[in-house]
Amino acid sequence: MRKSSSFLLVCLLVASQAFSKEIQATCGTHRDNLQEALRLHRDSEQRRKRSAAARAEVQPQQISRVRDFGHIAVVEDSDGVVTRPNAFDLNRKTIVFHPSAPDAPRYRFETTDVVFDAAALGDRLDLSDDDSVLRSIGFAFPFFGTAYREVYINSDGNLTFGAGDESSSARSLGRVTAGPPRIAPLFRDLDPSRSSSGVRAFSDGTRFIVTWMEVPEYSDFSNAPVQTFQVRLYPDGRIEFALQDITTKEALTGISPGMLQGGTDIVDFLNGASQEYAGTIAESFGTDLEVDIVTTAQTFYSAHDDAYDYLVIYNTVRDERGEPVQAGDNAVAYEVTVRNNRSGYGDIPMDVGQEFGSPYRLQSVLNLGPLSQYPNNPRSIVGARAISRDTPMTVLAHEAGHLFLAYASVRDPLNPGARPMLGRQGAHWAFTFNSEASLLEGNRIEDRGATVDADSRFLTTKTVEGYSPLDQYLMGFRAAGEVSPTFLVENARNGTSSVSASRAPQPGVAFGGRRREVTIQDIIQVEGRRTPDTTVSQRRFRFAFILIVPAGQDPSAEDLAKLERFRAEFERFYSEATSQRAIADATLARSLRLSVFPAAGVLEGREVSGSVSIGSPATEDVTVFLQAPNGFARVRSSVTIARGAQTASFSISGVRAGVEELTAETNSGFETVHVRLQVAPASALSLQIVSGNLQSGVPGVPLNRPVVFRVTDINNLPYPGVRVLATVSGGGVFTPDSAVTDESGTVQFAWTPGQGAPNLLTTYLEGTAPEAGIVASVLGRPTLTTAGIVNSASFKPGIAPGSLASIFGSNLSTTSPAGASLPLPARLGGTQVFLNGVPISLLYVSDRQINFLVPSSASQGTAEIRVSTSAGDSPALALTLTPVEPGVFFSSSTGIGAVLVSGTGMSTAERPATRADTLEIYATGLGAVQRSTVYAGLEETVTRPEVSVGGVPAQVGFSGLAPGFIGLYQVNAQIGAGTPSGLQPLTLTMNGVRSNEVPVVIQ
Repeated sequence: MRKSSSFLLVCLLVASQAFSKEIQATCGTHRDNLQEALRLHRDSEQRRKRSAAARAEVQPQQISRVRDFGHIAVVEDSDGVVTRPNAFDLNRKTIVFHPSAPDAPRYRFETTDVVFDAAALGDRLDLSDDDSVLRSIGFAFPFFGTAYREVYINSDGNLTFGAGDESSSARSLGRVTAGPPRIAPLFRDLDPSRSSSGVRAFSDGTRFIVTWMEVPEYSDFSNAPVQTFQVRLYPDGRIEFALQDITTKEALTGISPGMLQGGTDIVDFLNGASQEYAGTIAESFGTDLEVDIVTTAQTFYSAHDDAYDYLVIYNTVRDERGEPVQAGDNAVAYEVTVRNNRSGYGDIPMDVGQEFGSPYRLQSVLNLGPLSQYPNNPRSIVGARAISRDTPMTVLAHEAGHLFLAYASVRDPLNPGARPMLGRQGAHWAFTFNSEASLLEGNRIEDRGATVDADSRFLTTKTVEGYSPLDQYLMGFRAAGEVSPTFLVENARNGTSSVSASRAPQPGVAFGGRRREVTIQDIIQVEGRRTPDTTVSQRRFRFAFILIVPAGQDPSAEDLAKLERFRAEFERFYSEATSQRAIADATLARSLRLSVFPAAGVLEGREVSGSVSIGSPATEDVTVFLQAPNGFARVRSSVTIARGAQTASFSISGVRAGVEELTAETNSGFETVHVRLQVAPASALSLQIVSGNLQSGVPGVPLNRPVVFRVTDINNLPYPGVRVLATVSGGGVFTPDSAVTDESGTVQFAWTPGQGAPNLLTTYLEGTAPEAGIVASVLGRPTLTTAGIVNSASFKPGIAPGSLASIFGSNLSTTSPAGASLPLPARLGGTQVFLNGVPISLLYVSDRQINFLVPSSASQGTAEIRVSTSAGDSPALALTLTPVEPGVFFSSSTGIGAVLVSGTGMSTAERPATRADTLEIYATGLGAVQRSTVYAGLEETVTRPEVSVGGVPAQVGFSGLAPGFIGLYQVNAQIGAGTPSGLQPLTLTMNGVRSNEVPVVIQ
């Protein structure tokens, strides 16, 4: 769940209600459903508190009951386990969105009584059901930092920029955040073709108004509810929603930059807010009963140990109409990720497990909806998923897979915000991506070659077979070298119709398009390495199966037997789906916790202390049997938790470098625990700052908080028992002199800053030099020098208009390091950079480095630069802007130039260039550009540079901005015939100014 993470809710659509015809059997997963789940829970909790207070003296509060039937936990529907979501409350209201500045991607909102402009309805648009038309706005309208002159008006109560939206999939938050930039006054399934007034557009140069006038919701019958509302856009970026006459109970209202940019805030429009928002601002409305997964989890943990990675929830509850309680609007099931400390697969770190009742272990909650929607046979087809051939097992495995999938994608050079490998709501594989029949809505696609008809070159042959090799790499079950190249189909078409990447998987579909190769290295280049990797990642997961039943009722024998079949069969299916590389344990058992779970590091040749603990004091001695069979680490054969105790300690010895699997088990109803131990030499370890950096300090006064450091490795594992030393500058003092890491791999130092500057605390590992350590600093005004303002590619002084540049100094940020995506902000992490008094666009900030874009409009000659943070402003420094200042990018680890062999996507280090090859050279500082008369849509430099490889001139074919980027230039140069082999120097000269020299590899 992107979860953002990516916060994610995975939905598989089921039978429609009377007024809906949304595509059936699709999935609505998106990164922000954790926020939706928490919002539902918190609103429900407030209602329950108010209700409990009102009836406190009338009747005792009803408490949810939890009982176990074998390995099925049964939770009764009471005390908020099932609740009602947010009913629409904005009828007769106007919502106004105010940008902080016309070009700033931040908004605040206010809600007032409705003001409807009935005098400016304008012309009726030719819009049918699920339709879209493009219209001129009449002025440049700024929206999240980009100015638009045209807008798509979509029949379903929304406007989009850059692309229309004619889909019939769920009108959900996920579709809003993952789709094009969107303004949605009432995102609902509407049918303008059945309205006598329809959708109308008006523009007079001072405002642009779109009105949905008595437009009914879609229905196969007559007398569907009609809605009247309008949206008004103004040249200053202001947006107004006038919700004149709304009768629907379910809709989504809000604005979004789209393309998964920025964060998401779920707000209460009726009650207002004073803060500004930099991403999606939305509120979802509905009236159907829903399972409150947070309350359900809390209720489950009131009677069970914190011993599970997944909670799997089914229900047999019905509403007042006798209808089953679905997982969500038109949803079979969904997943919410609540804890994640991994990286490299497109999701983001998070930990809200405590709110779910799990302070330690829970990672994911699956809401599988009503048990009745599934066939009795675990491997029979689910009716709503017949096209994709899904079964109860594949649906369950699909949801379980969303802890990791599908969020990783290569990028589109012409549209950096796009994720071409992803389909529905940015959380499933695209229909047009050969995901090898992944369970995550994947197709297996056959490329029948260029000799067949162009519109039928590609054919889908299989769907949802298992976790593909790429899936397994992203899940941590397979090494990168075990993943073969695959492909996606760009510009997919069937005749004159495009093939949607968001459609549900289906075998037997033929289409044409352009094949784009995708390798695992392409994924790693974008998302980073999978951390932890397959050597130490978790491979065994514990699932708790939960059945929610009506209050005061026992589950039927038939329902229990059905869910038991699912539970037992899923253990087998999960192993099959992961190619026997991972295990699902779906039994209920007491918690047995190892301090090093799920993985940790041990220094080679050292002995550290570990512990084993249980959830409550032992009623009798508990013997825990330990094994370390691989010989890389050594432990005693058993340890005993004494009666009345909860914990026992034991030692772990690192024997030799390698990965050990430590197992702990008992004979008395506790879980069996498996831990991966990385035994590593000291050279493999590194330090990172956990907390306490950049505190405000006064010389001679101890800082309020200690500075905490963590010893880790490339897989981000904790290393207990490692000694860390420290030094201090500026005349400060610290305690202790040295410290040994605890079981989480951390140490902390109390620090009193001195009178000198800079005030720095440097920590380093015992046996290494301070220069190899990591530095924390005390917060103060930004400090920089002219020599520290450099070209971002060459790291040499001198910058030019339109180029990427860097500032190196101290106290450059008061927050954690932060990066930005397009559109670039003028404030990032609380930091601003001013050039001649004007804030400029930032790409990255940390306390020691800022990357920024020099405006192409900046005047050449002497300029003044200043950095501003919440701690104050730096002194203004004078620097000189020159017309050009060429710099070629290079790898910081190898020094090899950022130069690709054209058409391969690989650097010369990966694939040495031949003398027949053209090089793609990536640089900055090449000066002014102009629209190309040769390459449509591209901008070329006014003059072309000279390129030399190994002292031999290379012929330049193109020089201009890299497609889809700003500040980044691309130069294509044909290698000269006499270029020598081996590691050769490459230089680029622009208007007589020579770049830095970078090595490239020539065959």
